[in-house]
Amino acid sequence: MLWSFFMKYFPKHYLALALAAVCQTAFAEDVEEEVVVTASPFAKSIEAVNKPVNLLSGEALQNASAATLGETLNGQLGVSSASFGPGVGLPIIRGQSDNRVKVMQDSVGSMDASAASPDHAVSLEPLLANKIEVLRGPAALRYGSGAIGGVVNVLDNRIPNEQPDGITGGAELRNASANNETVGVASLNAAAGDFAFHLDGVKRTSDDMNIPGFAVKNPEDPASAAKGHIPNTDAESTSSTLGASYISGDDFIGISVNKLDNNYGVPPDGNERVRIDMHQTRYDLKGELNNPFDGFQKISARLGHNDYRHTEMENGEPGTKFTNDAYEGRVELIHNPIDWLELTWNGAVGVQASTSIFAAVGEEAFIPKSDISDLGIFIVEETKHNNFTYEIGARADSQKIKPDANFGTSNGQTISHDTLNLSATTTWHFTPNQQLSLGIAQSQRAPSVEELLANGPHPATGSYLIGDENLKEESSTNVEFGYHWHHDNFQFSTNVFYNRVKDFIYGENLNEIIDDLAGYQYTQANATFKGFETELKIPFMTYWNLRLFSDKVRATLDDGGDLPRITPMRFGGSLDFNLDQWSANISATHAANQNHPGAFESDTDSYNRIDARVDYTFTTAGTDYTLFLKATNLTNEEIRNASSYLRDIAPEAGRSLQVGARVKF
Repeated sequence: MLWSFFMKYFPKHYLALALAAVCQTAFAEDVEEEVVVTASPFAKSIEAVNKPVNLLSGEALQNASAATLGETLNGQLGVSSASFGPGVGLPIIRGQSDNRVKVMQDSVGSMDASAASPDHAVSLEPLLANKIEVLRGPAALRYGSGAIGGVVNVLDNRIPNEQPDGITGGAELRNASANNETVGVASLNAAAGDFAFHLDGVKRTSDDMNIPGFAVKNPEDPASAAKGHIPNTDAESTSSTLGASYISGDDFIGISVNKLDNNYGVPPDGNERVRIDMHQTRYDLKGELNNPFDGFQKISARLGHNDYRHTEMENGEPGTKFTNDAYEGRVELIHNPIDWLELTWNGAVGVQASTSIFAAVGEEAFIPKSDISDLGIFIVEETKHNNFTYEIGARADSQKIKPDANFGTSNGQTISHDTLNLSATTTWHFTPNQQLSLGIAQSQRAPSVEELLANGPHPATGSYLIGDENLKEESSTNVEFGYHWHHDNFQFSTNVFYNRVKDFIYGENLNEIIDDLAGYQYTQANATFKGFETELKIPFMTYWNLRLFSDKVRATLDDGGDLPRITPMRFGGSLDFNLDQWSANISATHAANQNHPGAFESDTDSYNRIDARVDYTFTTAGTDYTLFLKATNLTNEEIRNASSYLRDIAPEAGRSLQVGARVKF
């Protein structure tokens, strides 16, 4: 069965991957110790991290993996998805997304077009991740001023950093009923002398998505309205990667090449059918060297290049074409301990640079072709004293955008912005298992090219966008208080945050029609984001684990009014069972109604969602086999997420049953 699937969907240059028959996400190598690498230059356990962080890995990541990054992370504490139909799901962290959330592939930006518009998918494949780390709140020090809202770092093994134990791998095939989605994924790790190699591939196909009722909320003409499914939401994508490394002890250097093709439909608002035809070729270089020279313990370097393009097909005809020829690199050095102010400090200094030629081409192009560059330097230091740990950091960035002078109102003059980011965090370990933390971050974000220079129609989102070249940098002041109690019998954590953003940039709904599209003007106003996140985990009766959670964010404009597409308060729980070869889970989530939707936006009703799964694993001749069954939205609830741009014309999927099999050797 698996062989026939791969022969059908991985012809020619994918055949080698099919022969490998290995899956990386489903069969990521067992993690001896759960460490977080995104929050600090030093790999730490999640309990030792001073910042609020989500970590998805191992079985939890296998169970959560979905077609989009946003859907994979949706339901994680403080995280939701800005869906634009089933083909697009951008992660939202504490109510912030787009250019304020830095989405990275192994600590280097995705370098696609996902931040420019909500209908543009992230060009990362969750099924190929070893783990996904999410920093909630400002994380701009190590990763750039775009991380004013948070960071999502998708970590994989496409560039091996250690020798595999022989040839390892596995394979997975799954099918979901809500849209007849069929996914096959494969990967292979092998070694030859001092070299390690990696291969992977994914093939995904799906039909239009099934829903409980009408696609359009309260249709004026029910007889002609789509019911039971959302038209034009079928999709097809393939991804394949080849990577290789030279490894000498703990040092390594490696490269990888990834090829992605993705074609997906956008839920229609009227008679126009829009599809996104996406293609990218991405190259990555990564290396680490221990004790490179006096005074430093390690130097690590990353360099990525993405040749990205997608065409927005309108009723079968090519419309606007987006391209991004981008490079991004970072070098980070961990220095030896330094004695200062009667304390011993450990830390890192680094530099990060990026350059891209970003363009929208076509009669309906709404942004000019632009040369964009950014250069940043940063330092992060941490120390301990008695029962306290301290972390401080600073970063300075300079962004330059030079637009094409032949577009709209652009005069071709370079637009420059300089940003400064500062942070300080202290944690008090007042018992061996309990800690209190307090963090303050002053972060700035430079406006993006579309916020500055947009001027034209974007049919895929049904909007006419107008930028403003005079926009200033956003300035965010975030204060966060956290409490964590880790005990053998339970684990409890809570975070309360207050984030005031001066000169917050947003697309203001003008409540007028321009060229038959809704008009939006990028403008600035002071805004406040405040909320909490709470989680309790309790193991009991040997085989059971209970999780209870709740999160909320409230986003308002200081001069009155609400920001749009903010996830309402959520609470829920899950129950896990593990015994020998069996594991099972059932979870329930309640989302409150959103009656603060923003100006000229619509409210959303509350909903309840119930999901469940069961796995059976057995081993034969050293090979692990897993059969799994997963059910989502068991009650077939009509779910219209407040964070979705298309909530009034495209609800979330109805009841779906997913069956699959995976093998690991």
